[in-house]
Amino acid sequence: MSSDAPTTQELIEMIRQGAMRGGGTVVDGPAGIDQLADLLQQNVQPDFVTVMVSESAGSQEFRGIEGFKEALHDWISPYESFRLEIEEAIVSADKLVFLARQVATTRHDGVEVETESASVWWAQDGQIRQVAFYLDRRAGLEAAGIDPDHRFSE
Repeated sequence: MSSDAPTTQELIEMIRQGAMRGGGTVVDGPAGIDQLADLLQQNVQPDFVTVMVSESAGSQEFRGIEGFKEALHDWISPYESFRLEIEEAIVSADKLVFLARQVATTRHDGVEVETESASVWWAQDGQIRQVAFYLDRRAGLEAAGIDPDHRFSE
C-alpha cells in the first residue's frame, strides 16, 4: 500500500470540493457517472464491490469499477435526464455516508421524479472497498450504524 493513498477524510474532502465534477457536488447523467468512476479508479481496493439495495427487489452486487459503471448506468437508463445532488457528507468510523437527492425525468411521458437517497462507502486503508446505494435514505443511514432521526444540517 502506497503512503500516498488518500485518507478517508481526504476522500470526503475531495468529494465535497467537487473533485468528482468540476462544478460541484452533483453527478449529472452518464458523463457524471464516468467522471466519478475515473476518480474512483485510483481510490478503490482490488476487490471493490458496488451494491444496489432496493426494498422491493433485494440487493444486487457488481464487481470492480466496470461493475460500478454498469450498475449506475443501468439505474439511470429509464430516464431522459438524471442528476444526483449530494446534500450532506458524513464521516462515521470507516464509512462515508452521502445523503443525496436524485432528480430525474422519465423517458416515457417526461415525468419529473425526485427521491431522497443515501449511499454508504466503506473505506479501508485509505481506499474504498464497497459502496451501497439505497433508495430509502433511512435504510442507508441504518446500514451505516447512524440514527436516521439525527438532524445533520439545518
